[in-house]
Amino acid sequence: MNIASLNRLYATYSTASATPVKAAATDGSSTATQTAATSNLPKELPPLECPTPASVAAAKEKFAANAAEKFRQAGIQVPPEPVLTPDRMGYVSVANDHPDKARIEQLFHDDTELRDQFAEVASGEEMLHAVQGYEDYAARYAALQGNHSAQAALVEARIAYNNQSFYITLKGDGGTETFFGGLQGVTA
Repeated sequence: MNIASLNRLYATYSTASATPVKAAATDGSSTATQTAATSNLPKELPPLECPTPASVAAAKEKFAANAAEKFRQAGIQVPPEPVLTPDRMGYVSVANDHPDKARIEQLFHDDTELRDQFAEVASGEEMLHAVQGYEDYAARYAALQGNHSAQAALVEARIAYNNQSFYITLKGDGGTETFFGGLQGVTA
């Protein structure tokens, strides 16, 4: 299970609906009240997995196929190719000027399965992006030992790299293209 998939479990099994239970205090002198959500949780949570290039590629393929089918059912034409990005509220936004922008965003808003698949791809790509070149970064940081301003500049550059926005283009042939940064030259 990818970390993004935990969002669905968290919403379903939130501790906000937990009930207090009595438990023995650690000092043995009195009882303490704890909040437990065990009654809301499934018997077993799925294991977390660190994304790999292969697992992210498989998730992208599954997402692209499902998105193509949902678009077909909704009458959304591709091309033009929509460029998707996560928004601050956890939903999917169309980043380019696609003629069906509002319908695509509504489709992702209404279809939790499609939105969760997008989140799995986005979080996997973001994690792979964050570790890309990290060994080189760490070596360069170590080489700058004693040069605090150069180390700080390197750290700032790495933070900017890691904060680049994620985008995925849904291609007319059913494929995808992912990238980070901005929409330089991307049109609908």
